[in-house]
Amino acid sequence: MNPIILENYITILRAGAFRSKDNEIIPMSLHKWHVLGRMAKEHHVQDFLSDGIKHIKESHNPDLPDIDIIEKPEKSAEEVNENFNASKAYLSYNLSKRRWEELREEEMSDIHNISDETLQLLDIIIMNADYVIDSTVSLEGLLLFGRFIRENKKAIDYTKLNNWLAKTKMVSMAELLGTILIEFFDFSQDELPFMRTSVKSSEKIFTQTLEHTFHKQRTPLLTCMHLAAFETLCHRFSGIISVVRDVEE
Repeated sequence: MNPIILENYITILRAGAFRSKDNEIIPMSLHKWHVLGRMAKEHHVQDFLSDGIKHIKESHNPDLPDIDIIEKPEKSAEEVNENFNASKAYLSYNLSKRRWEELREEEMSDIHNISDETLQLLDIIIMNADYVIDSTVSLEGLLLFGRFIRENKKAIDYTKLNNWLAKTKMVSMAELLGTILIEFFDFSQDELPFMRTSVKSSEKIFTQTLEHTFHKQRTPLLTCMHLAAFETLCHRFSGIISVVRDVEE
């Protein structure tokens, strides 16, 4: 993939999702702009791209091409929203699933201290893990993760979140998403209190996601196992896990 296309793509998505101020666009041919538009369609981020172009044209660069470079989805708005639906997040491994269900039950029973936003953020992280296990990083899920954090920063209980991430084995997944937001989307460490360490392979994982947009290279299995070990093991070796689970019970 042409590096200029990738750089402009990230810049415009950053402007569309997070209203960034540093939005220098490198001049491109019309062909490259159409490739960029097709990438947005593949990643289900047409709305972010459209918003980014509008934002940059209004505040910085009026010479950007018209928004019709973006291939609009053929599905209905309701179907498009199903591309990344955190309410459908699912943990397969029995122990993690049980802990997840227990913590949700405990949280919902304390009606005076429910942190609904924190539960939603955990679901978004788990749904992102589902995508990594199945194929690669979900760009749509990543941007929704970052936007949710910025829009709900005062409502998220990071003490609870850190505890829940540990219980559901999602610490590495959350840190991957956080590292990508810091490296590519101008987030600061202070905005991501759950971060304990950066994921060294995050740049490689993310750039490969973009570079292989049209030929669907999946994230290596060992990387998946590091990011969401229990989920991956159950997904890949369901028969073995089933035997182990039966023994445990």
